[in-house]
Amino acid sequence: MARLTNEIHARWTWWTVAGAALSVVLLVWLVAAPLVEAQTGKAKARPKTVSPNEMKKLDVRMDDVQKSFIKDTASLIRDFEEAGQPERAKLLLEVLLKLDPKNDSIRKKIDDLNDKILDQSEFEYELDVSKPWVQVGVVTGGKLARITAEGDYKFDAAGKLTADGVPAQDPANDMITGVPMGTLMGVVMPANPQPNRTNNGNPNKPPPFAVKSEYEWTPKQDGVLLLKLNFPAGTKCTGKLKLKISGMLKAA
Repeated sequence: MARLTNEIHARWTWWTVAGAALSVVLLVWLVAAPLVEAQTGKAKARPKTVSPNEMKKLDVRMDDVQKSFIKDTASLIRDFEEAGQPERAKLLLEVLLKLDPKNDSIRKKIDDLNDKILDQSEFEYELDVSKPWVQVGVVTGGKLARITAEGDYKFDAAGKLTADGVPAQDPANDMITGVPMGTLMGVVMPANPQPNRTNNGNPNKPPPFAVKSEYEWTPKQDGVLLLKLNFPAGTKCTGKLKLKISGMLKAA
């Protein structure tokens, strides 16, 4: 397995270096060509006239290159999977999908790899619903994450209300508007707060979102995931929810 992993790493490195080298060559050519023409004063050459037979040969060569590329890429994807590197396999599939956006087989394979990636990082967490916001995990921006919740709980509402209804001024304690009452909800507090970033006048406080019994999303930035039930302040909840959390590190 170590030998296979080294071989895959070498092939991956070759692909990366080759791609970078090709990009540099193309960039140099695009920049240098106009300068050379300007310095030499030569007019642009007219496109070469290609006969139908020659064009057919070019099309055949293009098909051969495409088939070879797909074959080599498919082999590399399979090797990455066998080496326990589904994220790298997914990266290559996403490249293929850009070349062929309507390919449902590639999309399905990416979905399968997403499940495999999430399963590899899954951990269980027992959420005490009597507590306020609880830190449960550390998410990575751009990386798929998933939460599933099972179980039930009891609640006892207390306190007085006015005609204005349930207070919703303080996200830390009050009920969150836009999220159904009693719903499991979450919020990702950014690891690196942005000084000028605001949410309804609250600096660096992103809006909570409904998790319910299952939620899958891709966080936009690194941060800490917090969970709680959406109830007004003063509500007493008893019970525990069993969570399965994937795509993130468990909070210390």
